Amino acid sequence: MLIYFIRHGESETNLNIRLTGWYDTPLTEKGIEDAKKAGEFLKNVHFDKVFTSDLKRAKKAADIALPGYSYEESKLLREINVGSLSNTPHSDISKETKKITAKIGYSDFGGESRDDFISRISLFMKQLENSKYNTVAVFCHAGWMRAMLDIVTGLYLPRQSVYLGNCAITIYKLNGTLWQLNGLFNIPSI
Repeated sequence: MLIYFIRHGESETNLNIRLTGWYDTPLTEKGIEDAKKAGEFLKNVHFDKVFTSDLKRAKKAADIALPGYSYEESKLLREINVGSLSNTPHSDISKETKKITAKIGYSDFGGESRDDFISRISLFMKQLENSKYNTVAVFCHAGWMRAMLDIVTGLYLPRQSVYLGNCAITIYKLNGTLWQLNGLFNIPSI
């Protein structure tokens, strides 16, 4: 099975450099253009199944990038819950808090721990492992895609070491329970 994970286009909180999490922010005009570019990249791929996060920025990206497809929404595909830091400007968050939350998550702020986030992602991955699709599209979020890379590689990859721009696409090959990264593309720069 081939699985294409697609990050949503630029959102209002991305533009305004705010921490988003589960805050349900819309796409910007640039985000809409990002999704169109992702659609161009994906136009010759036939998907047996399309999944999307239930947050509107991911659903809108799916609508634009893959017109004519229906999709299944899943809360498992949501970004990490950042609790009370949701919609907070990055500049208002201390370096120490950023360092701590990158390692353990946001449970100290009423959000999700990193372990709970990884468990949620692993649950979705297990659902795919038990499915019979050939080619799947999954619209989700940057933190989700970075955490999945951590799971697949068995490493913790610091956020700054892997750039996942808006509408970035990671492609995995799934054989049984073996996940292999086949590609990572930052669409707007192509």
